[in-house]
Amino acid sequence: MKKITAVLLIMCVSLGLMTGCVQKNEYVGMEKIEALRNEASEYDSARYFITNVETDVLEQVFTFMYEGSGKKSVQIYLCEGVQGGEYYAEYSNGIELYREENGVGAIIPSSDDTYASYTRKDPHPYSTGELFFYVNGYIDSAEETTDADGNTLYIYTYNTEKINKALKSALTVFATSYAFDNDGNFVYFRQHNASETESYTYEITVDEINTVTEIENPVIVGGSAVGENNE
Repeated sequence: MKKITAVLLIMCVSLGLMTGCVQKNEYVGMEKIEALRNEASEYDSARYFITNVETDVLEQVFTFMYEGSGKKSVQIYLCEGVQGGEYYAEYSNGIELYREENGVGAIIPSSDDTYASYTRKDPHPYSTGELFFYVNGYIDSAEETTDADGNTLYIYTYNTEKINKALKSALTVFATSYAFDNDGNFVYFRQHNASETESYTYEITVDEINTVTEIENPVIVGGSAVGENNE
């Protein structure tokens, strides 16, 4: 998968493992944020949008749903977007995996190192709530404010020295913000990180929570839409 969310998830999982036994600190808004992550881990379906705030470009969309019942139900998902001016897509029907990169679509065999399939018991990491980055043990400070639209905004600034030591990175800034409207509904998440040479700010929103009933396969293999051939 592409670097935007892949890096974020690696950081979240790695730091989460390292702080598993560390005493949790109390920060403003943490109850709402933890509740949001827990709720997201229980979604039956949803569509996530990841936008580069600095360029105002929608770079990635991730849609998922489950088929079947119980913990063994398979997860169907589509991750697609544009990065570096090139369209890419990855689609899974729970068994078969299709991928399009650089204008070339292919079926990924199960023997390939990049092959993966997911179930409700073992879901795709993008559908577990981890996209909403939060690692309590690495937070330096927290504040509550409001954004330009009047949403309540919780801003967490992370200790980059601790992160760099843990992950051998070179961050100079790492901060996240969570926006909630006046009714307490989640609006958006933003993550900003910078080093001496580059910086990124991404916004993640989500809709169609528990309402996605079908995901079409856009990947074309051999000149025909694969999804159409397998229905």
